[in-house]
Amino acid sequence: MTVVASKGQVSSDLGGEVAILDLERGTYFGLDEVGARIWELVREPISVSEVQATVVEEYDVEPARAERDVLALLQRLVDEGLVEVQDEAPA
Repeated sequence: MTVVASKGQVSSDLGGEVAILDLERGTYFGLDEVGARIWELVREPISVSEVQATVVEEYDVEPARAERDVLALLQRLVDEGLVEVQDEAPA
């Protein structure tokens, strides 16, 4: 499964954290350091497994926890319309 940031929002780095403005809804979302890294990764189409592997590697976290936390964040971002799920693999 591949994910990518949706069109229609802008984001700004706030010293390691990220603020995202959904232009359609006029709503702000904030992400902590790890969330900001995940947001950076999904700016281009990427597989969920690649996101999880990057989190494990860069943050020295157990794979099971990375999987659970990454999936939870991505689901929240999908629910808010900030990330889209694509069936095809990234190019």
